[in-house]
Order: sequence, then C-alpha cells, then structure tokens
Amino acid sequence: MSGLSGQVFSARHGRVLKTGQTTQYNSELDDGHYEKGRAKAYDILTTGQYSGTSNVDLIHLTAATISFDAATKEIRDSGNAMAMFKTSETLVVTGSTDNNGTFTVATGNVAAKAVVNEALTDEAAGATVSIAKREAISNNCVLDKNTGLMWLRYSTAKMGTGGNGKMPRTGQLYDIFQYCAAIIAASLGGYTDWRVPNRNELESIIALNVFKRDSTAFPSFGFPQWTSSGVSDTYSWYLDDNLVMTRIQDTTLCFVTLVRG
Repeated sequence: MSGLSGQVFSARHGRVLKTGQTTQYNSELDDGHYEKGRAKAYDILTTGQYSGTSNVDLIHLTAATISFDAATKEIRDSGNAMAMFKTSETLVVTGSTDNNGTFTVATGNVAAKAVVNEALTDEAAGATVSIAKREAISNNCVLDKNTGLMWLRYSTAKMGTGGNGKMPRTGQLYDIFQYCAAIIAASLGGYTDWRVPNRNELESIIALNVFKRDSTAFPSFGFPQWTSSGVSDTYSWYLDDNLVMTRIQDTTLCFVTLVRG
C-alpha cells in the first residue's frame, strides 16, 4: 500500500488545483479558509517561435452572388450577407476571376456591400467567391505547469459575424472548429495540433479571485466560452458569465480559447 501511495500522492501528482477563493465568507470553515490544492502556475511564452503574430484567414462567406464594382470600390452581394464585414477589417478574396487579393474595408457593416480601400476590377456575379476575415493573432502561448497543457494566450477579437471574436460552435464556415482549423493552417506558435478544450480542461484555468481567469497569463479571455464537450447533436457544454458549466444550443455565439497537449 505504501508503494501505491507514493505513486499516487507524490508531490506533483494526485492533487487537484486550488479554486482561487481566498475569502472566508462566514464562520464556517469553507474553501476560503483552507485554500487547499495546488496553486495555479503558468509559464508565459513570448520569445522565439512564440513572438510576433501570424495571419489567420477564416472564410466567412462563400457565394455565387458576389460582384465587384471598380468605380465605387464596392464588393457587393445580392444575397445581402455582407454586414458581417466591419470597417477596418482585412478581407481575403479567393475564387474570383479578376479580384483575388487582400483588401481593407473602408466602409462596412452594410448588408449589400463593403467599400474597400484598394482598386477593384469590374466583375459580375457568377463565380463561387469566398471572402475570409484575416486577423494577425499573437504567437504567445501559456504553458500550465500543473497540467502540462499549452494554451493560446490571446483569443480572436475580430472573427465571427459581430467582428468581436464570438462564434457559433458548429454548422457555419466561421464556427469554432473552422477557426481552430485556420489556426492550425497558420501554425500559430509553431504548432499544428491545436484543438478546442473539453469542459474539464477549460475549468482548469479558471480562478475565482482574479476576475475568473489569470489576467496576466490570459489578457483577452472573455465569457462565455465554448468547450468541445457535447450533450447532443444540437447542444453542448459552455462556461457562462457566472462560472456555471451548462449546456446551450450550438448556434449560440461564444468565445473560444484553444489548447494543445
């Protein structure tokens, strides 16, 4: 028995993490009194392969209803799906006959069109054209010294139809799994095995006493957050603003923080 105890209850293994509660809220001996568990500990990686940014391209629209007007510098869509592209965003057009390239939106958030800064060539609708949002995302990573998991330090701030980083879980060109695939294609941080965390992994980086996460390690961590853990073909687990892990429809717009390892 002593040999087994030595394996299971070693100094590094067999201990759950602290919740982060540091206040004892009443006379009862609660979590804030004992503060038991292993303290959260991170290495923030910012040099070498973890420095700088990588361009991540995520397709948001694919349609045969997109046309281009040279005089007005307008990318138009008769399907009225252009409102997802916001002013100052960078767009990457592919599949066009004459207008493949990278463009900056001068006037966006309009259903029928986006005005860009760069020159366009007149082109009627007909070709199946894809428009991706491009975002320069930091290569910084965070290594959890307790679990061995590595996390992307920064989340997207522009992807999704709202241009704020919130995306549906599945079912769209710009859902969180397509976003993860785009991160892998960009080899962010030098790795190609990024994934969406399961519910236990996501909960492991939440702390109660630092505004729900370590704000030094994860400066852009927002709520609510998706997990990869499903409930059914239409509902999955997510962590809401109140730190409650509950289920919600996959069409809901939430943030995501990617992990590897």
